[in-house]
Amino acid sequence: MKTFRTAASLRTYLDTVPGLIAFVPTMGALHDGHVALIRAAGTTHDLIVASIFVNPTQFNQATDLVAYPRTPREDALLLAANGCDVLYLPSEEDVYPEHYRDPTTGLDFGPLVEVMEGAERPGHFDGVAQVVYRLLDVVRPVTLFLGQKDYQQVGIVRSLVRQMKLDVAIKVIPTVREQDGLALSSRNRRLSEVERNAAASINLHLKAIASCVRANWEPRALEKRALHELTRHPLLAPEYVSIFDGDTLQPWREGQAAREIVVATAVHCGPVRLIDNFIVRTT
Repeated sequence: MKTFRTAASLRTYLDTVPGLIAFVPTMGALHDGHVALIRAAGTTHDLIVASIFVNPTQFNQATDLVAYPRTPREDALLLAANGCDVLYLPSEEDVYPEHYRDPTTGLDFGPLVEVMEGAERPGHFDGVAQVVYRLLDVVRPVTLFLGQKDYQQVGIVRSLVRQMKLDVAIKVIPTVREQDGLALSSRNRRLSEVERNAAASINLHLKAIASCVRANWEPRALEKRALHELTRHPLLAPEYVSIFDGDTLQPWREGQAAREIVVATAVHCGPVRLIDNFIVRTT
């Protein structure tokens, strides 16, 4: 695996390599969910590029940015062992050089950012759009691989690609989970053993909500009931539970036509904020 620390050197190399390029952007502290993205990319592409960059513009709290786990040496070994061909490991100055003008400034994501993560973390998706555009501009892949766990983020990136008329396909890989159902996340390593056990119940709640939706429970009443049930656990503090249309990200109402119905939540477990989602139904 080749490692590049500057966009210029990476671009020079990629310009010499033929074939289809797949791109897997990450913030490091890698796990089997990232491995699934790399392996999926390898089945259909000639060259796999991954990036590790903890993007400061998408963090709402400085303490969260500082606490985010960073394990670049272990990450590089994991990537190499699973078929990654190229690692882009830049500094903040390389991603956002002096006088860099963000082309995504002023993009309108409309209702997509008015709910869930967008409502709880104002400006977060502006930072996501900024870094994704910048990384795509450097790597220029034919396919961008993303994980289902960040469902709303995928919707924002799709909108970004449409609005900026970028020539890249988006492939979404299902969430990888621990044996007890906890969605893999880089943040999980910050959980204590007790918190880790408590976090496993989040997926159980999502599954129960999905079953109730299929049984025709009223969605808004179900969301309130789910919030109450999550709050009963002494280590869990939910921010939201949302049952929504997978395309518009807006609250789904019983009887409303939708290609995909999804339930998602954000829950604080001790000091760690976790997100997860479950696809209720796809037509």
